[in-house]
Amino acid sequence: MGVTCIIDFDNNPHGTYFAGQAVTGKVTLKLDKLKLARAVTLNINGYAETHWTESNSNNNDKHHNSTSDTYSAREDYIASQTYLVGSHMSTEVSLEPGVHVYNFACHIPATCPSSIEGHYGRVRYMIKVSLVRPWKFDQSYTRCFTVLKLMDLNYDSPLLRVPAHCETQKTYCCWPCKSDPLQLQMTLPQTGFVPGQVIPVDILVNNDSHIRVELLQISLVMMVTYYGTHMSTTHSQNERFIVTKLMGDPVPNHCNKQFKYFLRLPATPPTCFNACRIIQIAYTVELKAKVKGFHMDEVVKVPLTIGSVPLSENIQMQPRDMPGYPPQTLDVTGLAYPAEIATAPPGANWDSNIQPPNYEEALHMKSHGAKNTDELDGSAVPNTVNLDGSNFSPRYPIFNIPSPSAPMDSALNNNENVNSETNVNKGTWI
Repeated sequence: MGVTCIIDFDNNPHGTYFAGQAVTGKVTLKLDKLKLARAVTLNINGYAETHWTESNSNNNDKHHNSTSDTYSAREDYIASQTYLVGSHMSTEVSLEPGVHVYNFACHIPATCPSSIEGHYGRVRYMIKVSLVRPWKFDQSYTRCFTVLKLMDLNYDSPLLRVPAHCETQKTYCCWPCKSDPLQLQMTLPQTGFVPGQVIPVDILVNNDSHIRVELLQISLVMMVTYYGTHMSTTHSQNERFIVTKLMGDPVPNHCNKQFKYFLRLPATPPTCFNACRIIQIAYTVELKAKVKGFHMDEVVKVPLTIGSVPLSENIQMQPRDMPGYPPQTLDVTGLAYPAEIATAPPGANWDSNIQPPNYEEALHMKSHGAKNTDELDGSAVPNTVNLDGSNFSPRYPIFNIPSPSAPMDSALNNNENVNSETNVNKGTWI
């Protein structure tokens, strides 16, 4: 068996915390025989990093040789090291057979951005226990945890409460065979939501063209922008996630139809523009009309803001996280929910009418296991896996609250067509 290391969080089995809280837990080392090491260290690290490669072709080179440039960037938020056994002065310490338990605690700065895992970068928080051995590679054990930046929609722009409307139109062929237009209109009752809510999407399709709309596709799209530097040159790279989608109805040619669909928001990180300088997150609700034949599909988009505290009935006018105003704070007096429902971090100051959320994995976003090297020190450590060996995926709050102009959640829970690949006909002829 050798050495077994288990990293547990206090009253928080999945390791989900808000920025500004303290992460506490214990490390359990089980040894079947005497072990010699220089020290046993515990490192708690939080950082954002980006990394990608771009190819450059030299048009002046007759052999058409190409080169590649690597862009990268990094921000550090937490860098804590504790010696569980020994010290930086130690030469050799003995670890007796048996079970050794060590407690740990670390404050998470309130300015830390939310965890995210992407192809070109990540915001990651992790604990690493290492047996430091001078005569061979360190023996290390790691566990990731989730940090959530509190984003209260009530202290963002008042425009989040205002309905949003967007429309576009397209004609097919050219004069003198130019068709009448296909017009798409999409309206949302507001643009600020939290995961767990249902977005009511009102759609009007005026298809005066001779081209049939085969189906409508309504999607929540998450756009992540990564920034990196190569030799003082800064570039950006985009990654597009389809968070959730549903397939709507067709619209025949020379017909007009209106629809109302309900798009449920799954677990996903909040919108982020200023918490992290090298990774930004934005969302849009996207309506795509897939048309018959080889014609280009028509698309209309409405920007969306996703937060971690939902809009309340009372309008809050005090802005936060802006120069001249205090940062958002979190009540951390209660350290956890009761053990039987401990899927969440210590409770925030939710509105008295809002039930505290559950926390679920973002299924559209998994850590990439291709990099088996720990970025912190280059040692070969699988640092992105859960205790069961699966790839680590951050957890985000899921609320069970009503949505504007949407049916009750209990009814939606029994509707197998919500956010499925096909949806019942919700259209009305006009």
